[in-house]
Amino acid sequence: MDVIWLDNLLVNFVVLRLTWKISGNNAPVWRLWCSACIGACYAILLILPGFSILSAVLLKIMLSLTMLLVGFRIRSFSEGLKLLACFYGVTFLMGGAAFGLYYFFNADIEVSKGIFIIKDFPIKIIIYSLVFGIMLYRWLWSLLQLRINHRQLVYKVEVNFGEDSVILDAYLDTGNELADPVTGRPVMVVEFESIKNILPVEIQMIYLEGKEQQLDYVTNILSESTWVSRFFIVPYRTINTSDDYLLAFRPDRIRILAEESWAETRQTLVGISSHKLSADDSYQALIQAQIVP
Repeated sequence: MDVIWLDNLLVNFVVLRLTWKISGNNAPVWRLWCSACIGACYAILLILPGFSILSAVLLKIMLSLTMLLVGFRIRSFSEGLKLLACFYGVTFLMGGAAFGLYYFFNADIEVSKGIFIIKDFPIKIIIYSLVFGIMLYRWLWSLLQLRINHRQLVYKVEVNFGEDSVILDAYLDTGNELADPVTGRPVMVVEFESIKNILPVEIQMIYLEGKEQQLDYVTNILSESTWVSRFFIVPYRTINTSDDYLLAFRPDRIRILAEESWAETRQTLVGISSHKLSADDSYQALIQAQIVP
């Protein structure tokens, strides 16, 4: 009985630890151990006579919620749903991998009321399972971390200009230090196609005619525009190009969605790029770290 409890304790902790890393929750490790202990005690009760009611689906869901409430800091309903999805995802992944290994080694398995019973459990399966689990964890975690970090670097950004506004997905480019050389204001870069509907018609025509790099033409158009005081010409250079110019404007307001609330950022210009910024259209703008509140 004590071996079963210890086995479930360790497995529960691994599942909770992976959930903790994937979700980015900042709960202390001791809470994970407490939660794992609850799950291990539940597993013991399941195999004792008179506790078969605990195998009901509703009670299993209640156990999952209890383990999450004990093991993690949950500040909102949406965060709780996120944790629940991560928890079940990790549980199903590890359970499926273990189940596959048992069948691969022709282990004698019975399923009774949602409980897997393995007879004559050979020590080699334990060793192989541990090695396979570690390899699977290292391989999958690197992929998950890359995807999670990418998502954490994409922010919702609202740009207001005149009476119009647009909401974009903006990627936090830590290497971007583009700024207006005159005012020193940071410049966020936005695809023209994503922002053209809030631009004055004369500015739209510059890009639709492909003349955004013709400095004389751009300055002539700006000089005749009623919006001339709101636009700037910012020099910039990329790895693949020589010195170029980026037409930028001063918006009425820029708001960034960070930690489930909108925060306004000031003194930021919006540069208009004629090129796509993302190959897979996962974002339409680039922002700097100093812009993010």
